[in-house]
Amino acid sequence: MTVTGPGAMLRRLARRTRRYDFTVWFWGDAIAFDGLLEAAELADDRASARFCGRFIDRWARQARAWTDYLTPGMAVVRRHAATGDDALLDAAARLGRWMARDVPRGPGGVHYYRPDLPQFRTTVLVDSLYHVPTFLAALAKATADASYAKDAVEAWRSHVALLRHPQGPLLCHNHDVGSGRWRGYGWGRGNGWALLGLVDLLDALPARHPDRRPLVADLRALAKAILPLQDASGFWRTLLHDREAYLESSTAAFFGAAFTKAHRMGLLGAAYAQSADRAWTAVASRIDGDGGLFGVSGVTWAAAAPSEDLALYKTMPTEVNVWGQGSALRFAAERVRSGLRS
Repeated sequence: MTVTGPGAMLRRLARRTRRYDFTVWFWGDAIAFDGLLEAAELADDRASARFCGRFIDRWARQARAWTDYLTPGMAVVRRHAATGDDALLDAAARLGRWMARDVPRGPGGVHYYRPDLPQFRTTVLVDSLYHVPTFLAALAKATADASYAKDAVEAWRSHVALLRHPQGPLLCHNHDVGSGRWRGYGWGRGNGWALLGLVDLLDALPARHPDRRPLVADLRALAKAILPLQDASGFWRTLLHDREAYLESSTAAFFGAAFTKAHRMGLLGAAYAQSADRAWTAVASRIDGDGGLFGVSGVTWAAAAPSEDLALYKTMPTEVNVWGQGSALRFAAERVRSGLRS
């Protein structure tokens, strides 16, 4: 399809995303809400603001559950700022205390956020790096409680320490502490969760935070590993380092959003902005007239054994889903924020 301006694309993507029901939080909901609130702000999309408010307000009134780990916490803090509803900040603070102090811990203080699921009882997931650290950093600012910023940095560090692998600089999908097994080295979307999450974390932390410099070094090292793996089409592969893996849509949206925002913040150079331009052309070519980003790999559960990893990632069906929609919304929003018209 013809490439459309990011503002128009924001509205189209948002309309499609609002078809989903978010009554019970799931992986990918956080980026969908972040993207919808970007559309609300940048494209004057009041329907998206109301849509997010309906689910966030409902959550704030409910009892806590293990699925709260997947709450779009940044969106909760953002809605509090927009409405001034102190009940939302109280609910966000309860979530922050639970994440930081009550969730079971493993080596180096790493959190096990889903001990209720047997397969994830002692598992550290790369997905966490998108929504947990940034939420805690935003909560620190909203509550003037610096301990949450410390918790945010510790969440990043403890997860990355276990998700790094001797095979190379990319991150794994997960690491199970109980079995000592890594899974999904170089999973594209997983590294996207981490990279965009780290850019957001740096944006949320105070400019003079003492841990900022090592976090910037982490960002540049991961971005440097990802950049040369981009395909000539503008996409990346579902396994970044495997040239036989298929070209996947959400990886381009994640990395494009991260590179665009990091360049705007002065953290990455011109080569990354150029890469993001190619990624935008690629992503826009896979957004249909209904506003759905197609070619996004479905729910990707890490394999039960390392020998199954290749088959799992390389044969995963594609679809239109919430994490694809959310990453495309974030990418379009960053194009708008950077003043890019196409």
